[in-house]
Amino acid sequence: MTFKDSDRVKLGKTQVGKTERDGYVSFGHPTVKLKLPSGESVEVDEGVVDLIKLMNSIPGIETKGSCQGQEPNYGYVQFMPDANEDKAHASIYFMYHMMKNMHGAWVMHRYKMGEYEKSAGSEHPDAYRFKFTTEIGNGYVLKWSPYTYPAVLAAAQKSAEETKQST
Repeated sequence: MTFKDSDRVKLGKTQVGKTERDGYVSFGHPTVKLKLPSGESVEVDEGVVDLIKLMNSIPGIETKGSCQGQEPNYGYVQFMPDANEDKAHASIYFMYHMMKNMHGAWVMHRYKMGEYEKSAGSEHPDAYRFKFTTEIGNGYVLKWSPYTYPAVLAAAQKSAEETKQST
């Protein structure tokens, strides 16, 4: 995860486990330099580069920040409408499709955990690890437990297709 200077000032001092360089604060995850459709180059945690590329490929969406997460901390991606006024509503459609598709993933997870409990007579150790949440405020934020990231990426792929068809 990286923060620009203005965000670093809000954060105050660098916490243990973080490194600071060139005006950015990083949580130590390996990063990849990624060129956005806007032409801007950003550093993205290696663990979420596929999600960031996917989201930025949707006309009308621009990601603003992200982190791959690490137990017990959530991973996240913040996004908002880009400057394309004709496609500004794409972020709303994407959020709608993500909620719908993640609900389907959660139902499947609960079913598998229930089947395990029936066959084993005890609760599966991953029963409560499936976490996904959203925020609306300064744009939109998707958050997930690192355990859930494969489901988030799959839902995002399906959501991107549905969003492109809807907009």
